[in-house]
Amino acid sequence: MGIFLFMNKILLLLIILFSSLYSENIKWHSSYDKALNIAHKEKKNLMIFIASSKTKTSNIILGKYFKNEKYNKFLNENFVNVLITVEYKTSYPIELFYTNVFPSIFFASYKDESFLTHPIYGLKNQEDFLNTLYSLGYK
Repeated sequence: MGIFLFMNKILLLLIILFSSLYSENIKWHSSYDKALNIAHKEKKNLMIFIASSKTKTSNIILGKYFKNEKYNKFLNENFVNVLITVEYKTSYPIELFYTNVFPSIFFASYKDESFLTHPIYGLKNQEDFLNTLYSLGYK
């Protein structure tokens, strides 16, 4: 009976390992300046997700929309993704990406940091997010 229990644990660990290897998660950067440098080198645009630790909505959206979703591959291939939490003295061009509604998402050009599409303030549903991705070339 002991070997059977041991084998089940090994099987469970292998399933978890393979599911995490083949799932596509967002590759987040916490430093805007470093992300911008990477974007220039890789010629990728930026997706800037601005959150507040004081609102539950930011964590819910991160957990619901950016975990193992089919569009994460598109985001990783085409954007350098930046996660900024406003309470943590992170340096970013606040005058360019100003918001007091959380979460907010900005899509910006790596060339001049201009907006690629309208910002999403206070993301309420996945349809709004997907519509924005479609306008950026997601299929």
